[in-house]
Amino acid sequence: MAMPLPTKHMTVGTGWRYSKGALHAAQDYPVPIGTSIFAVRDGKILDCNDGVANNRPGDNGKTGDPSNWILLGIMYQGKPASVYYQHLSPGLDVVQGQRVTAGQKLGETGNSGHSTGPHLHLATMLGHRSKATRYAYMDDIGSAEGAPSGIASNGICIFPPSLVFGAPSGGKWASGLVIVDQLTVGTKDSDSVRRLQHRLNEIPLNGGQALPITGNYLDLTKAQVTRWQVQRDGCTPGTAAADGNLGPSQARQLFGDRYTIRDHG
Repeated sequence: MAMPLPTKHMTVGTGWRYSKGALHAAQDYPVPIGTSIFAVRDGKILDCNDGVANNRPGDNGKTGDPSNWILLGIMYQGKPASVYYQHLSPGLDVVQGQRVTAGQKLGETGNSGHSTGPHLHLATMLGHRSKATRYAYMDDIGSAEGAPSGIASNGICIFPPSLVFGAPSGGKWASGLVIVDQLTVGTKDSDSVRRLQHRLNEIPLNGGQALPITGNYLDLTKAQVTRWQVQRDGCTPGTAAADGNLGPSQARQLFGDRYTIRDHG
């Protein structure tokens, strides 16, 4: 997992709706032209468009103008999803069909198409999209619908993108959303499990084992969570309650107020 932009540029401009209320269903990050963009996860370039010049200063373009963009196909929570990078500079570093790894440079930000200034438009959508379907999910979002508070809106648009690629500031796992039903130990590539692993690195457990900082160490995490349950909640080893998984009250004690705890995804 990686950030789509250098951390210093992860400040949101426009969010779920534009200032006048029209649906945006994405996040805009104001950044200088030429800022590198990166793959947020391992995946495949589903589609892209290149060769469109950046707008000149003072030229905002108009609706429907072509832009440079990339659709990155990833897997998220075991389901296909697409990350859409738009308004890029010409000269992409990738082509359609190319396999990429998390953190790999895809291109640079720009000001192409209908754009009021240099920025990265970033949307994350369920399903692997194409040029023809990259905006189709918006047809199913009601005109009065508010910003989703969970993983997805109508099972269509994952929002905000930070749920896919981590918190924008304060350290990669310093805060954010923890989905308790993702805390079943053994789940691979779960943001919540990785947050749990990180958190347990900071908590001294009586007789516990320090977790390694990198690598796949879910079995070690299970052992440490079981110890934590026994010590903190009085669970009897070997009982159903001491299965190495956390419930909402345990998660709240463990993570504290920096995290939002949800008991369903």
